[in-house]
Amino acid sequence: MKKLIQLFLIACIIIGSTTIPFHAMGRKDSPQDTVEKIIAEETAKLMKLSDYKAVSGVIYLKGKVYQFHYGRLSNGKKPNNSTIYEIGSLTKTYTGLLLSQAVYDHKINLDDDVRNYLDNKYPNLVLADGQPITFRHLITHTSGLPLTMNCSHLNQSVAKQITCFKNYNRKDFFEALKTVQLVDTSGKNYHYSGVGTELVGYILENIYHMKHMDLLQKYVFSRSGEKQTFLELIQQKNTNLSIGKNSEGMPTPIINGFYDYSGGMKSSTSSMLSYIKMYMESNDPVVKQTMSLLTGDMQYGRAYAWNTYEYNKQKKMLYHNGSTFGHSSWIALYPNQKTGIFIVTNVVTADSQSKLNELSNRIIDRLNI
Repeated sequence: MKKLIQLFLIACIIIGSTTIPFHAMGRKDSPQDTVEKIIAEETAKLMKLSDYKAVSGVIYLKGKVYQFHYGRLSNGKKPNNSTIYEIGSLTKTYTGLLLSQAVYDHKINLDDDVRNYLDNKYPNLVLADGQPITFRHLITHTSGLPLTMNCSHLNQSVAKQITCFKNYNRKDFFEALKTVQLVDTSGKNYHYSGVGTELVGYILENIYHMKHMDLLQKYVFSRSGEKQTFLELIQQKNTNLSIGKNSEGMPTPIINGFYDYSGGMKSSTSSMLSYIKMYMESNDPVVKQTMSLLTGDMQYGRAYAWNTYEYNKQKKMLYHNGSTFGHSSWIALYPNQKTGIFIVTNVVTADSQSKLNELSNRIIDRLNI
């Protein structure tokens, strides 16, 4: 049992996107129900549960902004628009936007063999019948690569896992990649993989001859205007940084330097507002391309790291969720309604991601967008 718990904690760093969208049914709101009232009522239902001590979020609703904060952080302070939370696998959507840039720049083609961009041959990175693993496979989780491969063998304390994470580097990743075994060689089935997203990021660094944060600054933050989204933060030097808790209520460490392209980012509701607004208002072809359906079907598909729901309907949704050792998060975009929502809480439980999913959908359903 201890080993399973440790592996779960490792997976939390890069896990997400497995929640099936849930929608509230049948409720009618009176015209006088304000957005603030709807947010307060629905969030209160979550805050009644003993695990949830703080919940923050932001809604961008057809040009109007609603940021909200409830409860208190681990340090006893109230969260605010500048509180920094780990956002876990929401990071993958940033990597998807970087990949969209590379496709737009004709640096790569989505259906290129990724081995053409690697220094070694990697004969293990091949699908059934000799078909190559492509960027499309990597960004839609159909490559057959595992969830994670570095530091995942440790049956040790969280503290020792953190030490492994701190020492983890690019060389370690590519050494492990030489011997990794695919969990599925069909190239068709969904197997959530932080390894695949991380590989995309490292290849983009090689193509552009830029480091991760430089790529983000040039191709993401320059578009979104984000000011409080980070890859690494030192807890002692950032009083606005939220410290999360696990399901037992114990404080958890902040993760720096491990699978940065898959789950390493931290952000505030103000910055996530800028990120959402970019998707909802920008006519930039790179941004629009990021929301293109790449695989799956019209009901459940995948874009550039985004999951899609009812893609051919007027109220199509693109979404992602995330988790770290101590934070759970959710983001959803409704492009046709120019509406987006981000919610985060400073706790991880077995169902915290699905709870945020449900909260988000209840609010959106009541808003009748």
